[in-house]
Amino acid sequence: MAKLIFQMMVSLDGYINDPKGGFNWGHIDAEVHGHANAEMRRCGLAIFGRRMYETMAVWETYEANTPFEAEYAELWHQTDKIVVSKTLAGPRTGRTKTVPSLDAEDMRSLKELQASGDISVSGPTLASTYLDAGMVDEIGIYYVPVVVGDGTPMFQMRSTLKLERIEQTPFANGTTFIRYLVK
Repeated sequence: MAKLIFQMMVSLDGYINDPKGGFNWGHIDAEVHGHANAEMRRCGLAIFGRRMYETMAVWETYEANTPFEAEYAELWHQTDKIVVSKTLAGPRTGRTKTVPSLDAEDMRSLKELQASGDISVSGPTLASTYLDAGMVDEIGIYYVPVVVGDGTPMFQMRSTLKLERIEQTPFANGTTFIRYLVK
């Protein structure tokens, strides 16, 4: 059975974007991007909420400036993607399908049927559904040394999560990745 992994880059105060929806405060250098690339290689299926998909879809046509960006773009092209949206007319990227909903039972079936790699979920609103249902197996957080004051919080579920830290990786630029098992 595949693991369901929820990973995001967040400010120290827990937001995935700033009050204007921007991400330009992120610290993505070669070292951090290399780690993120390795994380993406673990997953055979990526599930996105609409807003996160629209943010990430740039990788479909992105002209990479560095080898680690080129690698990420290639990984993007190789990964199957599902976008959960009631408003998106259809996908604009390859290996992508849209569905109006993907509830906990649907996710349970996907986890059982996923043949290659794990499943990543991106987007805090969508992920909260699976966190509340006890479907998420791992949480990975790239903590960026910046405080943005407000924005979209990474965690939006109604339940309490108990976590066990299983990895902590500091990067030279001040970002720290922490992986947790959901207990």
